[in-house]
Amino acid sequence: MSDLKGFVAWLREDEMSQNTIDQYSFSVREFFSKYDELTKANLIDYKQWLLNTRSPRTADVRCIAMNRYCVYAGKPELRIKTIKIHKAIATENVIKKAEYEKLLDCLEKDKDWRGYWLIEFMAKTGARVSELIQFQKKDLERGYCELWTKGKIRRIYIPDMVIEKSKAYFESINSNWLFPSYANSSKSPHLSARGVDEKLKSYAKKYGIRKEVMHPHSFRHLFGIEFVKRNKNIALLADLMGHESVDTTAIYLRLSAEEQAAALNAAMDW
Repeated sequence: MSDLKGFVAWLREDEMSQNTIDQYSFSVREFFSKYDELTKANLIDYKQWLLNTRSPRTADVRCIAMNRYCVYAGKPELRIKTIKIHKAIATENVIKKAEYEKLLDCLEKDKDWRGYWLIEFMAKTGARVSELIQFQKKDLERGYCELWTKGKIRRIYIPDMVIEKSKAYFESINSNWLFPSYANSSKSPHLSARGVDEKLKSYAKKYGIRKEVMHPHSFRHLFGIEFVKRNKNIALLADLMGHESVDTTAIYLRLSAEEQAAALNAAMDW
């Protein structure tokens, strides 16, 4: 049996972000839906099941979550080895600028202004989806949103042009949140990260855009890619995106695999 309520309180005391708490809670619930006891053998079996049914990154997150639960439960000796993730050398599965513009055109044609501004804010602020859903009207007035995340205050700037163009739409919204929940919800007054992901999947099908690039992080990557085309200040971009190291941000200076192959073929004229 799990002590999920106590685990959540413990994570909050450790100042974990709500998104992390939600992910870790889901992992614990999933584990105990499959196993009755917290044992090394069960954890190893769970890890193998994850590797067979989930992406390596998802499997790694859930293993990390269970390791945290082991520490909370006073059984750190049960922790398992996490999964080594191949570090990307370039951005892949990112929406192309032409696809992004097509998406905006379709949303404008359908007068889906909520979806239109959701896409624009993701692409023009570089915010993580867990951050974006917490934007409020007061943030438009001051030009930035400040959130407590990963143990520090993160400031996310909103471009003046986006604020000006979206002003009329947000003035018509009867909520302090920029993106309130689709239905009255006691769980959350604003849109959830899962809700954003599901909406993007529906847009991919409706407008004929590659489904593999229609995920929230794709637009954050687009922000990074388009920024370095206009400004090579990687230290600044790292600050804007909330990266702890410029090494993470440097990925936006590298060509995608498709661009690398094209560059190689263009060079082979001898």
